[in-house]
Amino acid sequence: MKWTDYIIPGLFVWLMQLILSDFLAIETVRPDFPVILILYWSVKYGRAVGTVSGFLLGLLVDLSGTATFFGLSPLIYSVTGYLGGNLAGSYSKINPFYFSITWITILAFQFLIFCGVQYQDLWFINWHLFFGKWLGTTLYTLSFIGILQFIYPLHRVA
Repeated sequence: MKWTDYIIPGLFVWLMQLILSDFLAIETVRPDFPVILILYWSVKYGRAVGTVSGFLLGLLVDLSGTATFFGLSPLIYSVTGYLGGNLAGSYSKINPFYFSITWITILAFQFLIFCGVQYQDLWFINWHLFFGKWLGTTLYTLSFIGILQFIYPLHRVA
């Protein structure tokens, strides 16, 4: 695979995150488009590509000034790339339901780490509000990946 096959989609998704995330925000809940690309790449190419691309795209997101905690995006995107890489080539080996539940769980775990750092004060003050932020962020991004599932399903990548 050529390096332009990574650079062009990565820059497009990064620009889409910069332009559309504030426009699509509901209070403080924003969709996370780079994690969708990283999940697709990690399922298609494996753990190594998922982890490295997650780190580099997370670093780009942090350096662009959209993140409040520097280093959080490379961490969570690398975790998503690594865990999603375990699904590479496994769609035909496991039940499709378990395949879908696994990548949904990976995204939910990624957003739990994100919200745990981003809204750490809410954890102790009002854990119901923290749970609402975590669930809202997770479901908002899952709705975008759900729409993408109709266009280009994740199991076709695997």
